[in-house]
Amino acid sequence: MRELRFAILVVAAAAAVVVAASASASQAAAPAASCVEPAQPAWIDYADKWVPFRRLFFRPGLAVALAHTAPAADARTGGAQVAYWDMSLKAAVGTPSHPADSSTVTHAVALLAAAAVKVTACDAPIVALNELYGSRLRSPWSRTNARYRANVLELVRALAQRGVQPHVFISESAATGRAAANWWRSVAEAATIVREVYVPGPALQALGPSGATIYLRFQLRRAVRNFTTIGIPSSRVGLALGFHSGRGGRGGLSAARWFGVVKREGLAARQVAGELGLDSVWSWGWASFAGAPRDPAKADAACVYLWTRDPSLCNAPTVAGRGFDSSRAQPAEGAGRGNARLRVLSARHPVWLEVRAAAKLTARVAYIQQRRAGGWTSLRRLILAPFHPLRMRVPLPTGSHVLRLYVAAESAPGAVGKATKKASPCVSTSTPP
Repeated sequence: MRELRFAILVVAAAAAVVVAASASASQAAAPAASCVEPAQPAWIDYADKWVPFRRLFFRPGLAVALAHTAPAADARTGGAQVAYWDMSLKAAVGTPSHPADSSTVTHAVALLAAAAVKVTACDAPIVALNELYGSRLRSPWSRTNARYRANVLELVRALAQRGVQPHVFISESAATGRAAANWWRSVAEAATIVREVYVPGPALQALGPSGATIYLRFQLRRAVRNFTTIGIPSSRVGLALGFHSGRGGRGGLSAARWFGVVKREGLAARQVAGELGLDSVWSWGWASFAGAPRDPAKADAACVYLWTRDPSLCNAPTVAGRGFDSSRAQPAEGAGRGNARLRVLSARHPVWLEVRAAAKLTARVAYIQQRRAGGWTSLRRLILAPFHPLRMRVPLPTGSHVLRLYVAAESAPGAVGKATKKASPCVSTSTPP
């Protein structure tokens, strides 16, 4: 009996080894499930089944946003990381004028989370929610819009509780005053806010290489600081760039000029995302949907965009042709002019002041401060607006005063507060004209 029992144990052990070896071989043969790895920023490109050249993005080192299982399997086989693209946030939460019944949101969360896990083969997928309606609507909101916003907040919170990483896309500047600010802050606790910044290619081309790059940085920073000025960390904000063939994109530019614009958009996004520590940068516009005019330069433009981020990703100088400028150098901004200046225009009642700021300080919060016995006291809060000097009146009593402009630190890596040189107006008793 002991010999028989020993033989049975040996056979069982051998079978276990075979099963383990078979499972190990099966796992090695199957493509690894690839969540989008944490990065600052993560670069994610829309490359679903409507993108004819999508396999350009299906390679190691790239992350793609997809809504269907077949291209997702191809992407993972190629070594790409996969995020889930939900084309219709409206289906889950309704619209500001016709919000969904709140009782249906829980079911929508379950369906959305299951689809995201299935497509990405990731337990904690990044999900793009395309897109929020009415971000410009100021509070107090209508009854229906308040219900809609409550649905959105419930959706992202429930997704986050399931381990999903929601990213809410918005196509316009957000109204962040009053109660709306609290809503945006609540959203940012559960989701990343992705601001779409689609600047028409012809407008950028008209500014020239240097001017276009600086203008793009200006617009990207302003989009981000729409949220950071109300206390949302820059790490909870992302950007989306549009490379459409029509409005907001190529807009009739020749292929050679379009490639130059694409390069400048990529360079500007890379710099701004790095300096502000953004969560992600997304690209959109590569698809060729039914009924849209054919754009034979689109695949080459995608190559230029990838090359701008990392020359090892695509050979843009060869693809774009002889006229392509292969320099990836960035023009400087306001070198030698200082970051911000405060000037006294008039010391009569009330005091007139002028504030000028460099483009890099776009939409930063600043304060006009007065030095008193206990230190500096803020008199006026303002949002810096580069390219346009700000002029304001500040009521001060008769006598000598010491003023300065203090630019507050922002929620970004290495960001600190900074103060201008002091201004010392001696306020007269004469009345203003």
